[in-house]
Amino acid sequence: MADYKHFDCDLLIALPDTELISACELTGGLTNRCWKLALFHPSIKQTKQYVWRPFSISAQAFGIERQHEYQLLSLIADTKLAPQPLQLVVSTDKPTPQVIGLVVEWLSGVEATTTFSDQSLCQLQAKVHQLPLPWWRLDVHQRAKHYWQHLHTDHHTSSLVSIYHFFQSQPLPVAFDDCCCHFDLGRYNVIVPSINTDTIASAKIIDWEYAAAGDPSLDLAMTIIANALDIEQAVNDYCDYRALINDETVFNKQQWLAAVIAWQPWCQYLALLWYLVGYDIWQQPEYLRQASQLQQQLIEYINNC
Repeated sequence: MADYKHFDCDLLIALPDTELISACELTGGLTNRCWKLALFHPSIKQTKQYVWRPFSISAQAFGIERQHEYQLLSLIADTKLAPQPLQLVVSTDKPTPQVIGLVVEWLSGVEATTTFSDQSLCQLQAKVHQLPLPWWRLDVHQRAKHYWQHLHTDHHTSSLVSIYHFFQSQPLPVAFDDCCCHFDLGRYNVIVPSINTDTIASAKIIDWEYAAAGDPSLDLAMTIIANALDIEQAVNDYCDYRALINDETVFNKQQWLAAVIAWQPWCQYLALLWYLVGYDIWQQPEYLRQASQLQQQLIEYINNC
């Protein structure tokens, strides 16, 4: 159902050759509340579906840069692995132009379920790591600092302060050269033609807002945690596929396994801060519950170091 009461049609004034037909708010997005748009293109007399991805208060709190997302989607457009970007929308009514949102192609299909196998997910991860390298990168220390600066001080308990200072003082366990990383490759961000699809050939990935250059073993560790994968099997599936698409280059599975294990507490650390920032924005009790579990796990980890 169209929801013109809440969608600001003026946001799309800068789009050439478009007329807004309908706007429906999408549910399920964690970082942002996006909209599905139907836009009519007079020049070709066609109506197409798109997604409006705003630069909102939440995007700012999570360190999202829509211009980075647009640049990467443009860079990998020929791969057909991601939505095609239509336009980065910039405000022109202020002394300094500001990005207010991004319009990307709406991908038809369904969200992947467990029918899309763990092996397929790891192979899809390997495909991402073959994409062109973005010219910005994820620095875990800097991202954690950004989250910390956007936390309400009520969260600054002695336990959380101890966790923050511990990780911020530790060297990052970087194991491999930077590559293109998605950093949020859950099945919830994989679109397939139908729920019965178990092949990466037709799978596409959405929500590239966290994507950046980074250590591929960190990206793999995040994927393993997000999808509750078996670590050893996931590393095995990933390395086998990387070897296949890299001209039979041998990938040392034990080295990759050690790297993924080393990154796991860092993934939990970032997730802990992310959930607390998310709670401050949306007041969802589930976010506090997740944060509490992660905090306890990290305290135990630090005590055992």
